[in-house]
Amino acid sequence: MKNFSLLILVTILIASCAKTTKGEWMVYEEEMCLPFWVDEDSRNRSKDNLEKFLKAEGIIPLKIRITGEYIPECDDCECATGIVYEVQVDETQSGLLLYYGFKTK
Repeated sequence: MKNFSLLILVTILIASCAKTTKGEWMVYEEEMCLPFWVDEDSRNRSKDNLEKFLKAEGIIPLKIRITGEYIPECDDCECATGIVYEVQVDETQSGLLLYYGFKTK
């Protein structure tokens, strides 16, 4: 009986600590003047750099993916490269990403 009571208590504690998150995708379209997290030689390192930066800013990325192909429109700084960074965060943190140039997907 004691073990059963302990099991119920643990189950209640775990359930009360669980927090549901509602993920929202945010996107950043890379431009010719590359963001500081980009590693031109490796998408994996770029992804890792972006994740480290976001966490340092208190933003918890649920998922990060990099899509697209490098096909620049022009040579000016504000010209898109064709690479897109997609970050899924809890909807309560999406406003923080807007500050860094991300847009709602």
